[in-house]
Amino acid sequence: MRRSTLVPAGLITNVLKAVLAVGLSVGLTTGCAAGTPGAGPDDADPANPADRADRSDGTGTGFAEVLAGPAPTADYAWYPETVSAALPSVRYADGGEAHASELAAVGRFTSWAAGEPGHPSMEEIDLTFAVDEVVESLGDLTMLEGTTVTVHVAVDGSADSDTDTDRMAEELLALDDVVLFLNHVGPEPWPPPEWVVVFDNTFLGDVHDDGTITWPVAEAIAANNPADSHPEADVTTLDELRAAAGAASEAAATAG
Repeated sequence: MRRSTLVPAGLITNVLKAVLAVGLSVGLTTGCAAGTPGAGPDDADPANPADRADRSDGTGTGFAEVLAGPAPTADYAWYPETVSAALPSVRYADGGEAHASELAAVGRFTSWAAGEPGHPSMEEIDLTFAVDEVVESLGDLTMLEGTTVTVHVAVDGSADSDTDTDRMAEELLALDDVVLFLNHVGPEPWPPPEWVVVFDNTFLGDVHDDGTITWPVAEAIAANNPADSHPEADVTTLDELRAAAGAASEAAATAG
């Protein structure tokens, strides 16, 4: 399994010793999960926002529930108290240079293929992500706008590989715009071509037509264990995210 890690400035110049465990227990704004046509008895259409609903009624498992999985927060060395705290320019340790993510970007998933998981108990899909907007990044990554990158998504292999995993991939493709908080993995050409969503896919936001953002994986994790600590959803629209990124970048520049 490819793990998302907390990274220092300069695109992971010092790899942290703490490995992030699967899932993050969070309670953010209610998100959406979708069914694929023919995947369940209700034949939900994932392209229709009205059908992006929690499928915990037994008709199937939506992508958010598959990605959420167990959420052992005790295994995290640190996690953001808010969505904006995971932005690339925010330092999560006083006096340190470590950051939760390297890139926050808006775009769309356009295709997927089966990946190669790093552990036999996991499965992986490789999603092609078309980058429309770099909201914020460590270093200048605006050259990614208008290009595609690969986003690796690992899931618990105990899921039905012929049902849940395939359906999850199709549901992710059926989303319109999404915002992802990402760290790069693998070889390090510039700009990096391979990425993972930080905190094991938690920071995946569904951008709706009116500009609001929901966080379906985070909501599903919180539903699994609402007693766990969780960050606050202080960013619920794309404009709020842009404003928070601008403020964080300005604060980082002022702090030197």
